[in-house]
Amino acid sequence: MKHLPILFAFLFMACVSSQKNVEFDPETYAATITAEELKAHLYTYAGDDFMGREAGTEGEGVAINYLKSEYESIGIDGGMPDGAYFMPMTLNSYRENRTLEASNVLAFIEGSEIPNEILVITAHLDHIGVEEDGQINNGADDDGSGTVAILEIAEAFQQAVKDGNGPKRSVLFLHVTAEEKGLLGSKYYTDNPIYPLEDTVANLNIDMVGRIDDLHEDNNNYIYLIGSDILSQDLHDVSAAMNDKYINLDLDYRYNDPTTEVFERGRYIENRYYYRSDHYNFAKNNVPVIFYFNGTHADYHAPTDTVEKIEYELLEKRARLIFHTAWEIVNREGRLRLKE
Repeated sequence: MKHLPILFAFLFMACVSSQKNVEFDPETYAATITAEELKAHLYTYAGDDFMGREAGTEGEGVAINYLKSEYESIGIDGGMPDGAYFMPMTLNSYRENRTLEASNVLAFIEGSEIPNEILVITAHLDHIGVEEDGQINNGADDDGSGTVAILEIAEAFQQAVKDGNGPKRSVLFLHVTAEEKGLLGSKYYTDNPIYPLEDTVANLNIDMVGRIDDLHEDNNNYIYLIGSDILSQDLHDVSAAMNDKYINLDLDYRYNDPTTEVFERGRYIENRYYYRSDHYNFAKNNVPVIFYFNGTHADYHAPTDTVEKIEYELLEKRARLIFHTAWEIVNREGRLRLKE
């Protein structure tokens, strides 16, 4: 009988250990990303009250406060050193020959085992504002779709944290401003990183993922991936494996080839997509990237880019792919390797 306390202690520790090693399916958390919640977010975020979300305007202020309130509501802390959500900046908009006051929004989940290694997930929070005749460019696809996808992905990660299954590496949810002014918000972050770029394992950039383009009118089950194998074959392989295992979208890599011409606004132009969204400022700093993109459409940069034209079931599927890719990156044994 005198050995019973020792036996009970041993059994308790074995039970705790076995619980820690229980394998769980990340699909449990991916399933929390739903078309209904994406739609609810987007009908607010791409509504007239946000006044087109132009960087440096009142509309941007409405947008950043909305994002802050959403992160507070799900219990994810701000990503600045003092726990704040806003990264304010003064930007020189050379396109408009003026300076503007704007802000990125950062939210952060610390990793449980390798917290100094960071995955950054980005979307741009801004759009192009209001036309001279008063029409509002609500930017439902550009980039309301990417913004609300991040919110849902963040909530899925936070549910995992609440369940005791938080990510091994840290995740920074970074909503950058002034993309439409020349990628200025992401440049400001990479010039003044809150987390060292050498510790940033990858950037997953989500910019326009709620629609289809003319090339896919007969098959909407696709997403363009740009840049996935340029700096890291590991990143490309992880992305493809997660798609094969969970989602089964057609991964279209045609714009990885800079010689592929782009049909945009009724004409063929040079393919510059790799340089045209916020991932590029990370890639310039040797951070592996994927740019998720549905291609342009007739409503690109027009007041007709509205919420009722978004394909919400497709947006759900694409957001779940990004979640699974992110989940694998932050929980895999080894850090993604750069190409030599």
